[in-house]
Amino acid sequence: MKADDIITYCLDNYGYVDYRNTPYSHELLYSQNGISIFFLNILEFDTDDDNFSDLNHPDKYRLSLCLPKDEYNKLFSISSPYDKKYICYKECDYAKADIIMPHPLKSKEYFIQCISPSKEIFEKVLKELISLSYKRARQEYLLKR
Repeated sequence: MKADDIITYCLDNYGYVDYRNTPYSHELLYSQNGISIFFLNILEFDTDDDNFSDLNHPDKYRLSLCLPKDEYNKLFSISSPYDKKYICYKECDYAKADIIMPHPLKSKEYFIQCISPSKEIFEKVLKELISLSYKRARQEYLLKR
C-alpha cells in the first residue's frame, strides 16, 4: 500500500481534515474554527532525532497515529481485539514492516506506528485505529473550543 492511498482514504472518509505536506512528512489534522488537532502522520525519511525506523529506502514510510489511552492499552494487552500476528507486544524492531507497534519516541503519549502497511493490515486493523485516532482528535477539539 502506498502512503498516498492512506492519505486519500482519510481525505475521502473524514470531514474537517487539514492536510499538511512538509519536507519529511504528511500530516493530517482534525481542523475546525482555527483549531487543529493531529490524528495521522506519515514520515518518509529519517531525521536527525528519529532514525529508529530506517526509512531512507524507496517506498518505505512510517504511519503514526495517536490513540486514546484506553484503546492504546487495549491494543497492547492480552485482550487485544486483533489477531496477534499484527501486533508487536515487546522488544519491537522499529524498522520491521507491516506490524503495529508502539511509536519509538512518542509511545508515552499513546502513539503507535506501522511501517509500510500492506492492504491486508490496513483493512483488518488500521482502518479502525485511524478512526479511533480521528475520534480522539475530534474529542480534543470539542474540549478546546
